[in-house]
Amino acid sequence: MVTRRTLPLASLLALAVAWAALPAAAVQISTSAFYSYNIESFEGLVAGSDVGQQLGFDGVYLPGYGGSYTFASGVTLIGPNVDVFPGDAFVHDFRSGSPPPNLWGANGTIDGAEDVLVGSAYLAVFAAGTGEAAIDLRFATPQARVGAFVTGDAGTTISLDVYGPGDVLLESVTLSAVAIDQWIDNFLGIERPEGIVRVVFRGHDFGLDALMFDDTVVSTVPEPRTAALLGLGLALLARWRGRR
Repeated sequence: MVTRRTLPLASLLALAVAWAALPAAAVQISTSAFYSYNIESFEGLVAGSDVGQQLGFDGVYLPGYGGSYTFASGVTLIGPNVDVFPGDAFVHDFRSGSPPPNLWGANGTIDGAEDVLVGSAYLAVFAAGTGEAAIDLRFATPQARVGAFVTGDAGTTISLDVYGPGDVLLESVTLSAVAIDQWIDNFLGIERPEGIVRVVFRGHDFGLDALMFDDTVVSTVPEPRTAALLGLGLALLARWRGRR
């Protein structure tokens, strides 16, 4: 015989309160979740007072040499970033000179603009030994969704931590690094209704490109976003296939 039992009302109320207090679950998203979005592809850096250049390495720039650095899109890389080798973030740009290759083991080698997802540059970091390095980015206003195409050294993972107002950690998601020719399919993104003010990408040796961020509130989403994102995806795919 099966006996059905019910919880007392007080216990049900306690469970309801506890459930309501839990943070909302993260939503790992694809590019199709974005609406009126911004993209940062880390192009066109020039060495100067706020952008360093790694000594002896053409095309390896250190944005935020004297502190934090704000890219053209408005996203800010937290600095200072003064030396690649202790694990500071850098931009690897193949637009001129003879930049060194970036070796990602069995996943391939970044050795020219044809290996970069968008344009000729991407944002990267690596740690010595088996350590973990981080790329810390902030936004001037809260964003509803943030993501980027990521990959790196073979056998490693890249995680994305998102923070809300008050620098509260909201959630983390992780993807494995993939072969360079699969970079275009490896998008790491999160959507949070609380608003995202800061993101931190973490990993041992990795890069990211086409950072996307979007502050559109879901309840006011315009319909044309599907066509716009489809156009972006097709353009990226065509450019990527045409160069490889």
